[in-house]
Amino acid sequence: MVDAHFHAIAMQRKHAAFQAEREAKSKAQRQARFRAEQASGPKVIHLDGAIGQASGEVSAAWLRSQMPTDGREMVLKIHSEGGSVFEAFAMFDMLAEYRGPKRCEVASMAFSAASLLVCCFDDSVITRNGFTMIHSPRMESDNMTSGESELLDELRGKMLHMYCQRTGKPEAVISRLMDNEAYFDAEASVDFGLVHRVASAAIAAKAIPSRVMARMRPSTSAKALWKASIAACGSVMAADRQNPGLRLKMLSEVNSKR
Repeated sequence: MVDAHFHAIAMQRKHAAFQAEREAKSKAQRQARFRAEQASGPKVIHLDGAIGQASGEVSAAWLRSQMPTDGREMVLKIHSEGGSVFEAFAMFDMLAEYRGPKRCEVASMAFSAASLLVCCFDDSVITRNGFTMIHSPRMESDNMTSGESELLDELRGKMLHMYCQRTGKPEAVISRLMDNEAYFDAEASVDFGLVHRVASAAIAAKAIPSRVMARMRPSTSAKALWKASIAACGSVMAADRQNPGLRLKMLSEVNSKR
């Protein structure tokens, strides 16, 4: 009886070891297939949301962790309202240094700092309902020191140079557009030279949020938000329904500048 008991225990252990070994082999095979599939196709990175280091934002460190290390094709899909200029500069440098083939897809917005990232791609597309936007950088505080004012001018100069290099447009033209906060739909983005072509219907676009806030860490003017909201919603009435109070705020802002 004792021998039979120990024999049963030994058989159970042997069976458990066999099962564990089989599961380990199966897991290793799945991982190998996954790696092979990943290596055979492009690495797709989804940059969704505001650019920055705060909670819920997309940082340069995050982008670095997502970029492939084997030199294969990389596809960056951008759906961002912008954010920190410095963080966007760090991202731009990393993307520019990548030596493998790379492509950018704007789906469905690359506003403010996010539009800078598009500038380092030699192959870029935008979805048919996509938008881009460029403007001058701003500080969160209205009471800037002389040092902050100089820094802002320097940042603006760098951005101006990047947009000029990308589009081939004169500095005077780009400067005026940045000061006026310029929005471009898909076709206009291509005509302007920020994006190379409009994507085919095969590339799915993301819906642009009705409460658009294109920013460079500062809040955007009510007039600009109202224009973007109309573009996103398709009509004045729809924009008014989706953004209660924004129209009145825009009118108040316009009247105050007269």
